[in-house]
Amino acid sequence: MKVTGVITEYNPFHNGHKYHIEEARRITDADYIVAVMSPDYVQRGVPAMIDKHARAKMALAAGVDLVLELPVGYATGSAEYFAAGAVNILDALGIIRYCCFGSEHGTLDYFLEIAKILLEEPPSYQDALKMYLKKGDSFPVARKKALCAEPNSKWEDFLASPNNILGLEYCKKLLQLQSTIEPITIQRIENDYHDEELSARVSSATAIRRKLEDTTDILAIKQHMPKSAFRVLAETLDRTGILNEDDFSLLLKYKLMCETPESLTNYMDVSESLANRISNHLNEFRSFSQFADLLKTRELTRTRINRALLHILLNIHQPDPITHIRVLGFQESAAPLLSAIKAGSKLPLITKVNEKIYDPFAANLYESTASMKYDRGFVHEFSKTLIKY
Repeated sequence: MKVTGVITEYNPFHNGHKYHIEEARRITDADYIVAVMSPDYVQRGVPAMIDKHARAKMALAAGVDLVLELPVGYATGSAEYFAAGAVNILDALGIIRYCCFGSEHGTLDYFLEIAKILLEEPPSYQDALKMYLKKGDSFPVARKKALCAEPNSKWEDFLASPNNILGLEYCKKLLQLQSTIEPITIQRIENDYHDEELSARVSSATAIRRKLEDTTDILAIKQHMPKSAFRVLAETLDRTGILNEDDFSLLLKYKLMCETPESLTNYMDVSESLANRISNHLNEFRSFSQFADLLKTRELTRTRINRALLHILLNIHQPDPITHIRVLGFQESAAPLLSAIKAGSKLPLITKVNEKIYDPFAANLYESTASMKYDRGFVHEFSKTLIKY
């Protein structure tokens, strides 16, 4: 049984994602594709556009065989946390042969070279990293400069691309675990990961989200998604609408008002300087996005601020250890895959959650916000059904 893992957000699922799945299946000759997917919140520190169950259904409709949930503390962390959570899940399954990720670079050479340096931390790298941190650079910037200062380095352009950075963390974690999973990378076909305009070729998730926020006519993005994924999106928007970080503004303001500079530092991604900055500017709070812009500095990126504010809102201090693997949905035809995983996985595979194994707070907060915004009934996380396709 050849099984290939992918690590995803699908926010929302688009033509580039379908290409990735098809290429992953073709290149690895996979019998099954397993996706580890972000829950109701994503890595740039904001809520997903639509809920995880709808996004899981999109993935299954487009050819993924099994969708597993990446716990929220990892899904909303830095690239290192995000990769660590997802790779640990894939490795624990005991059946994944390949981890296939999209990248701007498109070949594995630089990923493996740099991952080895990051794991071994030779003295030249350590010295350069310390020097740039002392100069006031943020850790990601200092790390990039230290890597580029390595002998024979040719990685500056490579390290400027966000999906290369994520792929690098996947490779580093696989090496650290001494995993038998083989990394495979596929050249991304989107023009620009952060492009906010729809493209005639393949549009980014950023562009699709922006278009949906700007218009009530969802037909404007129909050609940029697989037909099956678009149908799921249309069904979801008939029931509810999209969410963004500003839908959580009042909740965030209330939470921040209950904190002190000292207590804020207990949350993930909140340094002492950021805690003081939050407290000093709290009276200028107007919305989640406005406040994140206000707090941004040369050392603190907007994404880092988003994550910190979201972690405060969701009471995330550190990601919890992964003790089980939650199934969000699967293809009916994937029964042999599920049986094989249950027989060989290092962690239990869970299809129904309860309070003993799952904290529903983050998911219920997302559901509460959506249900109130769009005047529909609230569905508790434990009442939501497994997606079977």
